[in-house]
Amino acid sequence: MTEPSTARGRWVRQATGWLLLVAGVAGCVLPVAPGIPFLLAGLALLAKDYAWARRAIRKMKRWLVQARKKIRARRERKMAKEREKTVSGV
Repeated sequence: MTEPSTARGRWVRQATGWLLLVAGVAGCVLPVAPGIPFLLAGLALLAKDYAWARRAIRKMKRWLVQARKKIRARRERKMAKEREKTVSGV
């Protein structure tokens, strides 16, 4: 059997994780709070107990890496265009 403090800690972690997840969803819809950080924090807490949360974190990480690559590629294209304008004297 588990110790009371361990079971209590698990319960607190799960309750906090669910609250952060709900706050994250609300933050994505309402302009009051930033949703994504709350979603990530809630998923991080819930990932210790739920496989679906671990999978969601993996998917978010992949999505963030792809988004970062796209942003960098756009920035590089923009800088290349600016360099071309500078070199051509336009």
